[in-house]
Amino acid sequence: MKKKDNLFKDGNFNDLPFSFNEEVTEVFEDMIDRSVPGYESSLRLIKDLSEHYFQSDTNCYDLGCSLGASSLSLLEGIGKRKGQVIAIDNSSAMISESKIRFSNFIKTGKIKFLEQDINNAQINTASIIVINFVLQFLETEKREILLTKIFQGMKEGGILILSEKIHFDNNLRNQKIYRMYDRFKLKNGYSEMEISAKRDSLEGVLVTDLEFFHVQRLNRIGFKNIRKVMSNLNFITLVAER
Repeated sequence: MKKKDNLFKDGNFNDLPFSFNEEVTEVFEDMIDRSVPGYESSLRLIKDLSEHYFQSDTNCYDLGCSLGASSLSLLEGIGKRKGQVIAIDNSSAMISESKIRFSNFIKTGKIKFLEQDINNAQINTASIIVINFVLQFLETEKREILLTKIFQGMKEGGILILSEKIHFDNNLRNQKIYRMYDRFKLKNGYSEMEISAKRDSLEGVLVTDLEFFHVQRLNRIGFKNIRKVMSNLNFITLVAER
């Protein structure tokens, strides 16, 4: 059973920036379900796309894997075909918990979890790479460097699945969407104080890009057939082919 996210309830928070520590790990599944519209749909997309695009004897990468939800979708998409999922995260709490949850898969060699900064990850022989709501947490100048490394480590015909929170180039549209997003979280049981406190903790930690900039950057690196496959409020999923 998922532990309820009460980290920012009734003043139960501090002034530190948001981080994926043990406290967040304990409530992460509830937090992301209640905070990211379309999250479950993004996981189904990963499964469906990996069923189609996975190439036997290649690797799949889940970069910024947290508790391995995207990793599980990749495993389900691969099925019995020969290949491995490599799941990477720099949070020791997330990796430790994931190793417990996926112990049976780890024993079979179908997946391995690495505690590592994804900026330092080695990408090799990859047919599927997933970055599910993670790029937004990287320093902006490091994003293109990572995506270039990903492109270079992919097999021809492989795909990148990139899900991100975005902002818009119109202030009025931003305000309207953000109000709708706040209502989404209110309906999921968060109070206005919790929403405000979490927003403050994410200031400077989660930095969004324009959708256009995501597409432009992927084009510049060399990706092709870039398309948006899901959009929900200010969250999108892009697929780009090598």
